[in-house]
Amino acid sequence: MNPIVPFIMAVGAIIFFIGLSVLIRLNFKKTKTIDFFGKTYVTWRFILTTVLSGVVFIMSSIYLNKLFPPDTQIVMDGAPVNLSSNLKYELSSILPTDGNNTKIMDAINRFQKEYQNAISKGDQKTMELLVLEMSFLIRTELEKQSYPYHQIGSEVERIMRFLKQKPD
Repeated sequence: MNPIVPFIMAVGAIIFFIGLSVLIRLNFKKTKTIDFFGKTYVTWRFILTTVLSGVVFIMSSIYLNKLFPPDTQIVMDGAPVNLSSNLKYELSSILPTDGNNTKIMDAINRFQKEYQNAISKGDQKTMELLVLEMSFLIRTELEKQSYPYHQIGSEVERIMRFLKQKPD
């Protein structure tokens, strides 16, 4: 979130609630005019102006947040995560080693980075989602190679066991 967005939203909320509080308070007093910073306003005009300007500030802060999204830095290291020797052996025995395998290797590198990051944060849901995503990718890759259907599940589990380990 941009740093200006919460400020604009807070100002809008304060102005909105000022208008509402004046409306509630002055309806009990039946006052016809309001003196605000040395100027005299008709009650309905002051209330309408404050409430609508509060809403405009809140909506503009939402629009600003969509228009100018926060600068997110994607942490992408140029060097891929080192695969353990066991994982390299398992992957080379199951998956083809031709040039078409870059998609699965990129997915494995990304999985290992994000999984280790989730472990360090203790984020169990993220870890489970990453495991499900990677299992699905490996399963579909094995199905593309017409791997025997009864062995796919055990191969996926075996590879996932290696992927969950910390790289060498």
